[in-house]
Amino acid sequence: MDNTRQHTRYGLTAEYRNADIHLHSRALCETPLTLAAEKSAQLYALLFLARDCAESGTFGDLNAEIQNRVLTLAAGLAHETLVLSELAAQGEADSAAP
Repeated sequence: MDNTRQHTRYGLTAEYRNADIHLHSRALCETPLTLAAEKSAQLYALLFLARDCAESGTFGDLNAEIQNRVLTLAAGLAHETLVLSELAAQGEADSAAP
């Protein structure tokens, strides 16, 4: 029996199906490249703050769980940027093919 539950808010859909959770987000009127640029800017801002906290010594004052979550957030943004950039490059290659 398929036990699926789904909830959507602000363009993000959370779906719980059997033992899996899927998150789907919609970015309307965006190209992969512009969305990659936005994700890259978000990553830069996060890493800028983390660097400033590290330089001032306050990042080390955070407990390990918080530090790990900040770095996990950065890794997630980097992964999204990579996938979107690859999709944009794939689209450019497809449009350039004869």
